[in-house]
Amino acid sequence: MKALIDKIFNPSSRVEFFFLAIPFVLWVYCFLNFFTGHLSFQADAISYADHIGFYTDNLSKGVFPLWDPTWYNGAPNDFFLRRIGDVNPLLFLIVSLKWIGVSSATAYIIFLGVYYFLAGWAFYLIARFLLADRFYAFMAYILFLFSSWGSEIFYNYIIIIFVPIIWFFYFLLSFSREPKKSSFLGMCLCVGLVVTTYIPFFFAIIVTIFTFLFGLFYGREFIAFLKHGLGFLGKNRIFAALCIIFLLASCVPALMFYKESKSGEFVLPNRHSGADTSSAVAVGLENVSSGDIISHGYFDRIFDDHAHIDMGDIYIPYIFFLILLAAAVGRVNKLIFFLLFNILALSLITITSAAGVHRFLYEHIIFFKFIRNIYYFFWLAMLPMVILLSMTAFKSLLTAIDNSSKKTVWLIYIMACHLIFAVFLFRHQGVLMGAWAAIFISLIYFLIYFICEKKSSYAAGFFLLLLAVFIQSVQVYHSLDNKLFQAERDAVHAQQMGQNPKKERLSLYYVSSWFAILVNYIDPKVLDDYRQHQFILYDNVAPYGDNPEFLKALQASMASNINIAFLPRSESAPQDWKSDQEAASQAELDPVSAGELSIVRRDANTWVLKAHLPNSRFLVINDNYNSGWHAFINGHPCRLFRANVSFKGLWVPSGESSIVLRFASPQRYLLHFALTAFFAGIFLYLLMLLRKEKRLGPYA
Repeated sequence: MKALIDKIFNPSSRVEFFFLAIPFVLWVYCFLNFFTGHLSFQADAISYADHIGFYTDNLSKGVFPLWDPTWYNGAPNDFFLRRIGDVNPLLFLIVSLKWIGVSSATAYIIFLGVYYFLAGWAFYLIARFLLADRFYAFMAYILFLFSSWGSEIFYNYIIIIFVPIIWFFYFLLSFSREPKKSSFLGMCLCVGLVVTTYIPFFFAIIVTIFTFLFGLFYGREFIAFLKHGLGFLGKNRIFAALCIIFLLASCVPALMFYKESKSGEFVLPNRHSGADTSSAVAVGLENVSSGDIISHGYFDRIFDDHAHIDMGDIYIPYIFFLILLAAAVGRVNKLIFFLLFNILALSLITITSAAGVHRFLYEHIIFFKFIRNIYYFFWLAMLPMVILLSMTAFKSLLTAIDNSSKKTVWLIYIMACHLIFAVFLFRHQGVLMGAWAAIFISLIYFLIYFICEKKSSYAAGFFLLLLAVFIQSVQVYHSLDNKLFQAERDAVHAQQMGQNPKKERLSLYYVSSWFAILVNYIDPKVLDDYRQHQFILYDNVAPYGDNPEFLKALQASMASNINIAFLPRSESAPQDWKSDQEAASQAELDPVSAGELSIVRRDANTWVLKAHLPNSRFLVINDNYNSGWHAFINGHPCRLFRANVSFKGLWVPSGESSIVLRFASPQRYLLHFALTAFFAGIFLYLLMLLRKEKRLGPYA
């Protein structure tokens, strides 16, 4: 037994990785219904799974999807590429799994699990660095793993940006201890991954506050860090220059997307309303206020009613609160104050409805106008810092006990803390049995701590506290499973009963600005019926102006299939219009079945068609128009119109014709493939450096 304990807590041991895996396997068990597909993703996690699946499906076919034809009749995909971080090398895990025959859904859930493990691993390394003790680092890792962070990955998307953020801080701490290429490159890679997302501003704010407070609390160390950093850059100029080039290159997709967001070709109505900047991704102040952490009520079930816990509710195992309560009399050190002030600073920003800090920052700092879900600061920084703070206080408490000659007094105090917390819980409603078991196991751990030698109590503490956290968490997440299963059964029942049969207008999040007009002004059933036809051939083309009366006429034309396509007067000329009085009254709704059109090839970015027409006709492709599309007939560029308000249209000559429509330029695809390869190369180089320098070796 002693040999095993020495292996686990020996600084040169490699066994620790397997002891990180044990809690992770137990965590997987807590969410087994998600991993086996019995439960579906919730809220934003659904769309992120879809978009990552769409991206990796296309990438595995050699196609870089800059257009998404499945999203509200087609939309530029750059918005979703920025959300998922398309250059992330770990997305190739999904591609690789698909290549060996794993289904898309299974490949994605494996990726998600691996990604969350990476987050927990980085958090453990940070805790080990700061606390200089593996036992407390393990405890911090367990609390983080089984907190409601574990359910958030099935509920929203912030795990995508959290992983590079937390690894950035690990590499930053490593660099501060000993400046090496692996740490510097790791920081650059993490910054690059964050910058390629469309909301890197969470990261910028967290780092800014961290840097300011680090300089305030650790002034001497901060100056030394700057000196060592400048010395490293001076000694490795070529390497530093390459890293700077990499960071500049990583900014290109975000800058291109920002420029596109000001073009007016797409809108985000629910997000942009009330914003005072022209970018479509800017957020109105009232939309930010609705996303603060207080208004959502996520703390409502932190101590009770876990039987009805919901996705997004904040849950932290009760061991965390017991530790904080017991450590209240422990010695306070500089690290505790540093973490506490970081948490308080972020809290002032997060509580938008109760403090004026956010409004001031929103009005005076431009990038605050692009942050909507302000409560994400809790998940990205505040919760991890609170756990680190609790473990710092826990270490201080146990150190005080070890150095004290009055062990009996401390034992009575610890037992009193457990009794007080039990009485506190007894006054709350719906406390699950797992919570009482956790308190009992915690008390057993402390009794062992007072009886056994330090290393033995550490080993017992690891397994006992893990058991306490797991017993409570598995019951809490089982209750969550039951609630989600019931919600799915209710939804199926409502569908079977034929409830809500009326066709409702689409709820728009991100959409072509012209398609949004159709959704808002055309009867939903008429528009839905019209969209069922992929291609329509017209003989007549007429101009229209921007007025509500035209939209009524367009609705009537769509409903009756009148043989007239409409082009905006401001974007066409008389030679583009045509009126054929002898033409049929109805447009051709199925030219493929009629033998006039055939699809040769199609992918996310390209249409290749063959046409055989007795006379020149106007083809409308009911995929949304965008200025990034280019059309070619028989190898020659031709004019592509915005037809029927939102769709693609072009004149096709009589006879045999080869039609090619392509989104974006070849140079754009080359840029994206090059950036993806660049990030993959940097990632592989980092792994090589880490292996060479053994950078992930322990500090504790």
